[in-house]
Amino acid sequence: MTLVGSRIRRIEDPRLITGKGQYIDDLDLPDTLFLAILRSNVAHAKLKRVDVSDALKMPGVVDAFSGLNIKVENRPRNFPMASTEILYEGQPLACVLATDRYTAYDALERVQVDFEEIPAVTDPLEAVKESVSAVEGEKNLVYTKTYSSGNPQRALDGSDRVVELQLEISRIYPAAMETRGLLVTYTPNLLTVYAPTQSPHFMRRYLLEAFGKDVQDIRVIQPDVGGAFGSKLFPYPEDYITVYASLRTRRSVKWISTRSEDIRSTYHGRGQIHRVKAGARKDGTLTGIVDDLYIDLGAASHGTYLADIAATMLPGPYSVRDVLVNVYGVRTNKTPLDQYRGAGRPEASFVIERIMDALADEIGMDPIEMRKRNLLRELPYKNPFGLQYDSGDYLQLLERAEKVFREMESRARDLQRTGRRVGVGFDFYLEQNNFGPWESASIRVRGDGKIIVIIGAAPHGQGTATGIAQIVADELGVNLEDVDVRWGDTSMIGEAYGTYGSRSLTLAGNAAIMASRKLKEKAVRLAAQFMKSDVEELRYEQGKVTNVKTGKFMTLKEIASKSMSSLGGVWRYREEPGLEATAYFGLNNYTYPYGSHVVMVEIVDGRPRVLDYYALDDIGKVVNPMLAEGQVRGGVIQGFGETVLEEIVYSENGSLLTGNFSDYAIPTAVESFNVKWEYLETGKSEALLPSKGIGEGATIGTPPALLRAIEKATGKKLTRLPVRPEDLLP
Repeated sequence: MTLVGSRIRRIEDPRLITGKGQYIDDLDLPDTLFLAILRSNVAHAKLKRVDVSDALKMPGVVDAFSGLNIKVENRPRNFPMASTEILYEGQPLACVLATDRYTAYDALERVQVDFEEIPAVTDPLEAVKESVSAVEGEKNLVYTKTYSSGNPQRALDGSDRVVELQLEISRIYPAAMETRGLLVTYTPNLLTVYAPTQSPHFMRRYLLEAFGKDVQDIRVIQPDVGGAFGSKLFPYPEDYITVYASLRTRRSVKWISTRSEDIRSTYHGRGQIHRVKAGARKDGTLTGIVDDLYIDLGAASHGTYLADIAATMLPGPYSVRDVLVNVYGVRTNKTPLDQYRGAGRPEASFVIERIMDALADEIGMDPIEMRKRNLLRELPYKNPFGLQYDSGDYLQLLERAEKVFREMESRARDLQRTGRRVGVGFDFYLEQNNFGPWESASIRVRGDGKIIVIIGAAPHGQGTATGIAQIVADELGVNLEDVDVRWGDTSMIGEAYGTYGSRSLTLAGNAAIMASRKLKEKAVRLAAQFMKSDVEELRYEQGKVTNVKTGKFMTLKEIASKSMSSLGGVWRYREEPGLEATAYFGLNNYTYPYGSHVVMVEIVDGRPRVLDYYALDDIGKVVNPMLAEGQVRGGVIQGFGETVLEEIVYSENGSLLTGNFSDYAIPTAVESFNVKWEYLETGKSEALLPSKGIGEGATIGTPPALLRAIEKATGKKLTRLPVRPEDLLP
């Protein structure tokens, strides 16, 4: 391979940086209605009446409705609109369809809503007490599960040191550059839905479940997507509302969320509280962990799997068998919770790394020596909850990162002697990637020699098309410029899953390799007939099929062209015409990349400023180091945001206090800093292309290291994300 492993610039970028991208709000169709949604401005209330009659009288208003209560299975599990009870601020109550956006929003002011506000619950620890119900007549505690291994209480009782921590991970808003939206084009038998989704096939399946009786088929097309980070994987209430509105009016309908709507309605991430006890011997050996994990689900309950991931990944890369995690899924009167970049793994890593640092401090032990004492040395390894860690050399990576840590510590001590508040943090993280079950790829060679690769994954900024093109060009032995990677249209490939869980290059990439190999086999069979040769005489290499006896050859272009041109007459060959192949690929286990982050921070004017940052990862085979580094850099900045800036805050009555970018702070260029990234390729997966994934690793590795650095700079014990300004005072 000559392309795989090379730093090749993204082939997707020229179109985007020259302004030729097509995002959802760039798409305009004639005679389209614009949909605006009236949302609740209270967190909890009995909904008595919604009257849209005055809105319907406005010029330009075509339709308006409320109370949409179609049964929507899976996600979201409640109805798309509130009908009798308001459960969170921002919940859809009614909508208006008008000939233009401004008329639609103006008409919302004429919708009359009568409601009786009732007490709301926003603190998950208070919600567990069941004194106030988030949903009338129902319990707040809607999910419990216990993960247990060994005898952790006995292990704690026999420990030389025990630490107790309450670790809080606040809710955060995914804050994609592009807000959510939808454009539905109507024909009697087919709806075409343009959606900035991470999985067009998920979207199609869910919408067909809801509207399959009203339309024969739904085609979903993914335009360019301005960020997602997990928040655009599954359909939302607004998606169902927009599709229903199109079916109801038999018109094309467009809905675009404003930023303030998006903060209130896009599912929030994180939102966990861990009450942890952990023990160790005097020599630093970790003995046992007991964790009560509370996840703030908001007004729905589909985010429980995030707690399950956090619980099962809690032991991390360390050898500890006596572990108990009690999971409590609690409903509150907040926006529903779902995945955000990392989805349960950052929470697990934050908890175990805080435990390791707290125990090291309690024992008086060097934190890296503490980790070395407990680090897994032999892989594969089955963790206490049955997860099979696959491959790698954890100690090798840790010792390489340790050298950077020691050098940073030395510089930090020099700066501290001048009176500066400087600290260095270190962590070691373990990730879980490639959530299945499989992914698809189809490859076609056109008569002009262009190779079309269609993948079931649905990238939205990661550069996956470049990586897939490198993989296919290497496998077929053709020029990168001859490979055209396409995705994001349910009509192009039969079934697929999409992009999430750092899965695209490993699963779709390996499917593309398998499809390429099938295509090469067919090319040989076709060439044998065209060249009147035996298949055994032919060899495929570097984009052509050669007869090893005569030296004659046919290129892929020639084979495809002859196959196509023969269609004008009678097909005289046994082999089917057309040079194309499809393959599906899945792994029988997750992949487990791992890494370490080292950071030096200074507290300046009450704010943390990063002086130096180093990240080291082992992610198996690296297809394109430039793409991987881009993922790391972006993930580090996002991790910085949730460690020191980003926090969704509600008042006691459920009012969102951080409802716009004036109040909800995200990192900007001012807070940005340089990141040095290096990688190893020791721990490979078992796939043909032995990659493991890198998309979420940096958001897992950043918070524990950064918080530790701030802790060392301030001399304070820190137990929550994000750090608040008052935590940084001398």
